[in-house]
Amino acid sequence: MNTSHPSPLRGRLSVIFLLVSASLMACSDDDTHKNKIEAELIVLQEGQSPSDVIGEGSEPVDEEQEEDITLTENPESAGFPLFNNPENSDQTLSGFEFCCSQYNTYAEHGFEDVTGDFAKLDGGWWGADVAGVVGERVFSSFGDGFDNEDESLGWVGFSAVGMMDSPAFEITERYINFLIGGGSNGFTEPNTTALILVVDDEVVLQASGDDTAMSMRWVTWDVANYAGMTAKIRFIDNHPEDNSDTALPYLLVDEIRHAGEAAAMPEETSHLQIIASASIEPETDGIPAFTRVSDQGQHIAGFEFCCGQFNTYANHDFRATGDLDKLDGGWWAADISNHQGERIFTSRGDGFSADGTSLGWIGDEATGTLSSPPFTLSHNFLNFLVGGGTQDFTSDNATAVVLRVNGKVVRHAVGNGEESQLDWHTWDVSALKGKTAVLEVIDYHEGGQENGLGFIMLDEIRSAEHPAATPNNADVVSVPDGHDIPLPLVMADPNPYYHDGEFYLYYLIDTAFHDWYLTKTSDLQRGSFPQRVLEATGDTNTQDQWTGSGSVMEDAQGQTHIFFTGHNADFNPVEAVMHATATDSTLTEFTKIPEDTFTGSNGYSDFDFRDPKVFWNKETNNYWMLITTRYNGQAAIGLYVSENLTTWLPQEPLFVMDAPLNLEVPDWIDFGEVQYMLFSDQNDGERDIKYLRQNGEGWQLANFTSLDGKFYYAGRTAASEESTLLFGWVPHKIGRTNAGVGTFGGDLVIHQLDTTTSGELAVHIPQKYKTEFASAVDTTFQSQQGSVSGESPITMMASSAITLEKRGDKNRLSLSVTSENATGRFGIYFPTEVEGEQVARLELDTNSNQASFYFGDTPPTGGASVTPTPALAGEPLFSRENEPEQNVSGFEFCCAQYNTLTAHEFTNVSDDFLKLDGGWWGGDIANNVGERVFSSFGDGFDEDGTSLGWIGYNATGSADSPSFEISKPYINFLIGGGSNPFDSANATAVVLVVNGEVVRSQSGRDAEKSADDKFVMDWVTWDVSELIGQTAVIRFIDQHPDDGSDTALPYLLADQFRAADLPAVSEGEDVDAGSLDAQVAVPMNLSEGVKLDVWLDPEAGIGTLYINEFRALSFRLYDLNHRPVGIYARDVPVSVVELQRFIRH
Repeated sequence: MNTSHPSPLRGRLSVIFLLVSASLMACSDDDTHKNKIEAELIVLQEGQSPSDVIGEGSEPVDEEQEEDITLTENPESAGFPLFNNPENSDQTLSGFEFCCSQYNTYAEHGFEDVTGDFAKLDGGWWGADVAGVVGERVFSSFGDGFDNEDESLGWVGFSAVGMMDSPAFEITERYINFLIGGGSNGFTEPNTTALILVVDDEVVLQASGDDTAMSMRWVTWDVANYAGMTAKIRFIDNHPEDNSDTALPYLLVDEIRHAGEAAAMPEETSHLQIIASASIEPETDGIPAFTRVSDQGQHIAGFEFCCGQFNTYANHDFRATGDLDKLDGGWWAADISNHQGERIFTSRGDGFSADGTSLGWIGDEATGTLSSPPFTLSHNFLNFLVGGGTQDFTSDNATAVVLRVNGKVVRHAVGNGEESQLDWHTWDVSALKGKTAVLEVIDYHEGGQENGLGFIMLDEIRSAEHPAATPNNADVVSVPDGHDIPLPLVMADPNPYYHDGEFYLYYLIDTAFHDWYLTKTSDLQRGSFPQRVLEATGDTNTQDQWTGSGSVMEDAQGQTHIFFTGHNADFNPVEAVMHATATDSTLTEFTKIPEDTFTGSNGYSDFDFRDPKVFWNKETNNYWMLITTRYNGQAAIGLYVSENLTTWLPQEPLFVMDAPLNLEVPDWIDFGEVQYMLFSDQNDGERDIKYLRQNGEGWQLANFTSLDGKFYYAGRTAASEESTLLFGWVPHKIGRTNAGVGTFGGDLVIHQLDTTTSGELAVHIPQKYKTEFASAVDTTFQSQQGSVSGESPITMMASSAITLEKRGDKNRLSLSVTSENATGRFGIYFPTEVEGEQVARLELDTNSNQASFYFGDTPPTGGASVTPTPALAGEPLFSRENEPEQNVSGFEFCCAQYNTLTAHEFTNVSDDFLKLDGGWWGGDIANNVGERVFSSFGDGFDEDGTSLGWIGYNATGSADSPSFEISKPYINFLIGGGSNPFDSANATAVVLVVNGEVVRSQSGRDAEKSADDKFVMDWVTWDVSELIGQTAVIRFIDQHPDDGSDTALPYLLADQFRAADLPAVSEGEDVDAGSLDAQVAVPMNLSEGVKLDVWLDPEAGIGTLYINEFRALSFRLYDLNHRPVGIYARDVPVSVVELQRFIRH
C-alpha cells in the first residue's frame, strides 16, 4: 500500500491506494490469463486515518440475528437460583439467606478464594435498609463481621475490601439475572466494586452499581455464547474508603438467578472491551498521548528529545526516581527494530551524574521509575511500542509499564523478551475515557542473568480509536492495594492539610513550572501515588506561568480552597495571590478563579507577594491571610483579612525585619492557649525555619528561635487530633555530592511540634515514627576506639568512640548522654573508608549550646578570629588572565572608554555598564581601598567615543567578574549603596554564582553620606567553606533606575574582593574549621543528661538529630547507606544510657 502526500490542488486531503482484491494466474498468450490486480482510489477527508476507511465494515458481528428480548415481570422468581452449597445441594446460596457462622462464613458455605475483609463477613447482611432486597438478606461488602478469633467486629464498614468466588455452576440458560448496587466502578476501572463472570479463568462479563446509596437494581447478562460451560461469579470490592474518587466504596448483590427470560436489557458496559477494527498505521493513528507544557510541538510521547544530561526527563515534565533521573533523554535507537523516529525510552540508556560527569550507558543494573506528565484519556485505545524484560509490575524484579488513574494502577504490560526489538501493545481504555491518567515505567531489575532481561524499552505512546494490537483482558488490573509509594518524596514547598484521618500533602514539584501535586499519608512512611491538582500554565502571557506555595483550607460551608502564588517575571505584577476551589470531594480537582487574583498594595510589594497562608481566626472572627512580602522596603509577614475569601483588605504587617531577603512561607500554629508564627528565613547565613512569639509589643523572635538548621526549609504545619506535624524539605546539593551546596527542592522531612511548660515551641521525632519503628535490633559494637567499657551504661573516656552496623533501611536510635561535667563535646558520627570522602559528624557542644553537622575531624571553632587587615588578608579573588598582576578585583583599572569592563575580561556586561570607563575614582568614597572602586553611576563613554561624564543614578545594568576557583573559606569585600536584594524589582546587589545558581548575595544598607559628604561602604564576609573547589563568578547588579519608586539608594558601590582564611567581620556566628553544613542552637547540660533521637533514612540520604525533644538538626549525607553510625566523646568522659536501635516492625 502506498500513501501519497496531501494534494496541493485539493487542500488537506490524503490519497491512498487500497488493494481490494488480487488474482495471480500463470502466464500465457491469452490476455485473459494475465495477472490482474483490482485497486480502488480512496480520498481521505480531513481528520481521517487509513484505519478509519480500511476498517469500515470489517468489525466483527454476532452470528445470530438480532431478536426481541422478552423481559420477565417476576425476575425474583424467574428461572432458578444460580448456585447452591456444594456440600449441601439443598441450601441455596445465591440469595444470601444464610448467616451467623462468624469468621469465614462464606468459605464455610462453599465460596472459594475468599480474601481480605470478606473473610470476616458473617454471611448475608440484614437487608431491611436496602431498597430492592429480595428475602431478608443480601451480600454486602461492608456488613457485620468477626475477626479470626471470632470476636465480633460489628459493621466492618465501607473501608472493607476483598474478593471471593461463588461455587462453580454450569451455564444452561440464556440469561443470568441479579440485583446489584453500590459503587459504579467496573472491573476495568480503578477502585473496582463489581460482579464479574469468570469462564475458563477468563473474565468475560461485568456489572456494577450506579452509586445510588443503599439501593439495588436488576441487571441481566446474556450468556448464550457460554452455554454448556462451567463458570463462577466473582465478587470484588477493591475500593477502600480513601476518598480517591466519588463512587460509593461498597458492593451490594442479591438474588442471582439463571433464567430463560431477562430481568433487564443487557448493558453494553457488561463487556470488558469494545469492538474496533485494527489500526493500519498505528505510528500515526490518533494523537500523542501527552505533550510538554512549554513546547507542545516537542514529541515527548515518542521520546524525541535528549542531551540535557542529569534530570533531562524531569526537565521535560516527567517524574523520575532512582537511577532514571540520570538518563539523558531518549536513547538513539538505530539498533532497535520497529522503533519510530530516532529515539526511544530505555531504562539502561546513556546518562550523566548530577555533577555533569558522563556515565555512558548506565546499564541493566539501573533501577527506578519514570512517570509521564498527566494526560486525558481522549480515545478508546492506548497504543505503544514495548520491549525488554517480562517481569510483572508486582515483581521484585519488575520491568513493566502501568497506567494509573486516580493514582491507582488499572492496566499493566511487560516487555516482549527481546533485547533489540519493539512490538506494538494496546490497552482498551474505553471505560476510562475522559479521565486523567499517568503512564509509569517501572524497572526494579538490577541486571544479571536471572529473571530475564534487566531493562524495559518504550516508544510512540498514542491515544487512538483503533487498536495497534489485540487488547488482552489480562492487562486489566483490579487490586485493592499496592498502589502507594514509599516516602519521602522529592519535592519543593509542602502545603499540608489534615482531612478525614489523613494528611493531604499538597506540594510543589521541584522541576518544570512547579505544578501542585498531592500525596496522602496516614503513617508518614507511605503515600498515595502523586497526582497533579494545579497546573502552571508555562505561558508568559498569564499570571500563573509558574505556581508557587500557598495553603489549603475548608470554609464554614465545607468548600475546600487553595490559595496559591502566581509568578511571572515578565508580568506586572510579578507575583500575585490566586484562588482555586475543589470541584469534588476527592480534593484532587480544582478550578482556578482568575477574577479573585490580587497583589500587594498599601505599602506592600507587588514584586515579592507570595506564599499565602489562609485560616479562620476565631479571635477576630474573620479569615486571615499571612503573606511573604516587603513592606515599605522591609522584609515582612504581611496580613490581609476577609469576610468571604474573595475580597481581601490589607492590614499593618504582623512582623517586619530589616533584611535584604524575605520571610518565606509564613505559618500560623494555634495550640489553644498560645499561638506561634513560623517563617523560613531566606537571608544568606540564616536559611532556616524560625518562630515568633507574641508579647505586649507584638510579634518577636523567640529565644532559640531556629527550630532546625539550614538544611531544613519551607516548613508548614498540619494538625490532626493527635499531633501537630511540621512538613519541610532537606535540599539536594548541587552535583548530588556531600561536598556540594544546597539547592532548591529536596526530600520531605517531617517533625512533630509541641509546647513546653514555659510556652516555648519544641521539635521532636514524630510519635508515629516511634510507633511504626518499634522493633529493636542489635546494638553490638562493630568497632571501638579509646577507652570504652560497660553495656548499660556505656562509659566512654575522652577521645573514644564506638560504631554500630551500617543499615540500608530506615531506622532510628534512642539514647541519653550524661557526664559529671556540665559542659563538653560529644556526638554521633558516620565514618567512611571511601577515598575522597570525610567523616561526617553531628557534634553537640554544651559549652556554646550548639549542635553542628560537619565533615572532617576538626570541629567548629565556636567563634572565629577576625582579620584586623581585611584589605591585605588573603589574595585578590579574581584576576585578569592577560595581566594577572593587575588588581581588577580592586577595580584599579580605567580609561578604555566604552566597554572597558569587557576589555578587562568581565563578561555578560549589559545596558549602561557597557558605558563604564573602568573603576571610578574613589576620592568621594569615605573608606575606599586603593584609588578606584566599582560604581554603577561612574564616568562613562558612548559607543562612538563621546564622553558622558558621570552617567548618573539612573544607570542600570549587570556584569560578571572573570571566573575564579573558590580556594579559601571566606570572601571579604566592601559594599555600599542600595539595600534592595538581587531578586527584587530594583535590585542593587553583588551575588556569588556557582554552576549558574546564586549561592550568596549581598546588598548595601542605604547608608547616608558621611559628615564630609562622602559615600560610605562596609566590609562584609561570605563564608564559602562549603564551596571550596567550585568555579564561580561575582555578578554586579544595578536594576534600580532613579525613578523614586522606593526609598532605597539607586546605585551600587563595591571594592576589594579578596579570598581569605579569616573573615573581615563576624557577628558571633560559629565559623567552621571543618566543613560546616548546618547548625542549631539548643540548651544542653551534660550533668543533667542530653536526650537524643536519631532518625536515619539511608536510601534517601537524609537524617535528623532530635535533641532534648526541643530542637532538630537535619542533614544530607548521600552515602549514608554505606556508612556505619557511631557515638564519640571528644573532650570529656560521658556515659551513654539506654542505647537502642529500632526498625519498622
